Amino acid sequence: MTEDEALALIKRLLGTANEIELHPFEFGWLAKEQLSPQERAEGRQLGHGSYIIDRTGVITAQISLPVPLLITEYTEARREGRLTGRQVWPTAEPTA
Repeated sequence: MTEDEALALIKRLLGTANEIELHPFEFGWLAKEQLSPQERAEGRQLGHGSYIIDRTGVITAQISLPVPLLITEYTEARREGRLTGRQVWPTAEPTA
């Protein structure tokens, strides 16, 4: 997956017109939506999490922590064969 593909995927998933800031790292990108001044005035930045777009195409929602800490935790988990966060893409198929 390229950076352009990652950006297009997260924009489509979030359905937002806001700018998305991407922070590249070894296993992919940490994406953070940049809220408008009005959205910030409404308090939407409180608890505003991030998303990690793994190079494999899996996207996980992350808790609201500083970007460097999230990247470090995710990198350590991936090196151990795990993911952190809640997977939001691709979504699981419903079972019958």
